[in-house]
Amino acid sequence: MRYSLNEFLYYFGCRLPLIIKGRYITHNLIRVHWGRGLNNFGDCLQPDILKHYGLTPVYVSQKDADIILAGSILQWVPTDFTGYIIGTGGDNFKYNFPKAKILAVRGRLTLSNISGCVENIKLGDPGLLMPYVFPEKKEVKYKLGVIPHFVDKDSDIILNWRKRFGSDVLFIDVLRSPKQVIAEIKQCASIVSSSLHGLIIADAFHIPNMRFVNRQTMPTSFYDYKFDDYYSSLNCKSLFIEANGQETVVDLIKSATLKPIDHIRSIQADLDHIMIEVANKFRMKK
Repeated sequence: MRYSLNEFLYYFGCRLPLIIKGRYITHNLIRVHWGRGLNNFGDCLQPDILKHYGLTPVYVSQKDADIILAGSILQWVPTDFTGYIIGTGGDNFKYNFPKAKILAVRGRLTLSNISGCVENIKLGDPGLLMPYVFPEKKEVKYKLGVIPHFVDKDSDIILNWRKRFGSDVLFIDVLRSPKQVIAEIKQCASIVSSSLHGLIIADAFHIPNMRFVNRQTMPTSFYDYKFDDYYSSLNCKSLFIEANGQETVVDLIKSATLKPIDHIRSIQADLDHIMIEVANKFRMKK
């Protein structure tokens, strides 16, 4: 198997030092898979979550992972997976992981697609844990934050909004680290987003938000499924606006809604409890 120069540098510059640290020094190594190719913040939450719970995460393939955490990746997880699944979603397929320890999935739609006994499986996306991971307070500087999915970044809708909206609207680039993106989300009084994790993070910090859809980039209900799945965990309707680029700032702010805070806090508490228990098991390994 041939490796690119970037993979070679990543292994020796990042992965190998973490393996040595987690296995031989801190004794808290955990192998995890995440979508690191595009550096899309919503696909890269796992390392920060695991570090918060006292673990040293090391990137591996799905089949070699100790834990599958967050993301829309169940369709790529092998059926003989033996690790933990926590808060993960996927496409609308039936899933059978007889050897996995499934502690939580993103929503009720994913839960209904899981074979076997599901009565003890919790619901919730681990993105809701971000207030635990990044608790720092930020001054609200913008009345609206716009979070385009990376496929919408240079779309006509976003270009039109950029031309017409003032400096009190912040356009947030998702192709950066979770810490950078989340810091900017916390500076906004309201959020509109075509990125699922833009909405999840807004919910986590109790910021009113609304999904906007660009039907040129996400033309069918196939793309709605993961949003419907997430909102089912909140017992909310999966609402959105089909944007055309002519919306005003006032229109977008009025569309934003605050999701049920008590229910979100309950999900956060469940996920926090799960993560503490799992982390303790890996920290006890020598």
